[in-house]
Amino acid sequence: MKRFYKEGYPNHVYSKGVGGNMVFYSTADCIFYITLYFCLSRRHRIRTSAFSLMPNHTHSQQQAPDRKAFISFNQEMMSVFTRGYNIQHNREGELFQKPFGSAPKAGEKSVRNNLSYICNNGAAGNLSKGVTDYRWNLMAYYCNDHPYSEKIILAKASHRLRNALRYVDQLNEEEKPLGYKVQKMLFKGLNKKERLQLTDYIITKYNFLDYSLTVKLFGTFDKAIEGMNAHTGSEHDLKEEWEDYSEYRRMIEMAGREGLDMESISFEKMDRETMLGLVKKLSKVSGDSRKILRFIGRGKEVADR
Repeated sequence: MKRFYKEGYPNHVYSKGVGGNMVFYSTADCIFYITLYFCLSRRHRIRTSAFSLMPNHTHSQQQAPDRKAFISFNQEMMSVFTRGYNIQHNREGELFQKPFGSAPKAGEKSVRNNLSYICNNGAAGNLSKGVTDYRWNLMAYYCNDHPYSEKIILAKASHRLRNALRYVDQLNEEEKPLGYKVQKMLFKGLNKKERLQLTDYIITKYNFLDYSLTVKLFGTFDKAIEGMNAHTGSEHDLKEEWEDYSEYRRMIEMAGREGLDMESISFEKMDRETMLGLVKKLSKVSGDSRKILRFIGRGKEVADR
């Protein structure tokens, strides 16, 4: 991927899994990434006006104080996330392609178009109906601290949930990301409703997205969502292959039904017989062998052909 940077302008940053491989298999992967991004962006003084996590890549629109901070933030983000991720998933090596891609956006039309493009990634990839239906672009959290769960009423909350909320507050105050071990402790013993509530609470506390540029360019937030849903935007500077990402979601569900723990899945350590059996089952969900290879971390084999 090519990397360009222009100081004083929003820059579209694009990071893709090696060989197009899947990266984000679980909510735990996404929470670790988002909370780490929150902490490091504060340290490097990065302002982020658009963001989206997709199964095998990430998008963000960033403004940095200078080129050094811009590169340092994105390199540290990939390095620290990869280190924690590899430990959790019992794997080795690079997780994202290097270098990360970036392209500066000059002029209101270009910036607005890029905002729409990034925020629409989930909808364009068949993971949601509209911009605010996709959790991992953070847009639904603009003025709602529980867009995907029931409101937390502390007086009625369980002891476990209240303790988890207090610990999230503490770690957020200390600007510490929520790694996998911490998450396991936080979510232990919670029921489905509480897990959804805690997920929303964590994202709200660690939400780094600056919505002010979106509001400025579109007039109001509601007009922004209306405009984005009507016009998905485009990106000509960073070439991205379109995929139907809903197939990856179905593969995750299939693997889960087979008893695989997607929060700690390790395809690198899976024995050949188990792998072949899994691939056979995944082929019932997707007829695209490239996607199956990317799902099981063999995407580089496709790229090298």
